[in-house]
Amino acid sequence: MACALGTGNNTHAMILTRALAEMGRFANKLGANAMTFLGLAGVGDLILTCSSDLSRNYRVGFALGSGKTLQQTLEEVGQVAEGVNTLQIVKKKADELGVYMPLASGLYAILFEGQDIGRVVQSLMTGAMASDVEFQ
Repeated sequence: MACALGTGNNTHAMILTRALAEMGRFANKLGANAMTFLGLAGVGDLILTCSSDLSRNYRVGFALGSGKTLQQTLEEVGQVAEGVNTLQIVKKKADELGVYMPLASGLYAILFEGQDIGRVVQSLMTGAMASDVEFQ
């Protein structure tokens, strides 16, 4: 979505860093070792998914950021973008466990609650931030 909205590399780096922090908080709350995400299954997948137009999830985000609806986007992609379903599961579990995940919550609000992307971005930029790093 950020790419479609025309944001720059600094914004992309911030989003990736904060996404990694959210992943770590979520994993830690479930009893996993957050350091696991420093490998290919974490950082590697995150970077690829968020930067390659060959990624189905990237294509979904770009289409949504370009103003298409989720339904239009999924029909256009024509393949399963696992992030859409994963987001629903992660959001529900994070809420149950009280895990601070503003990016996941913002994406959920856009995809499933019809929230305006601009308003969600504004709330993310002005909301309280926990920490960029959760590895201890």
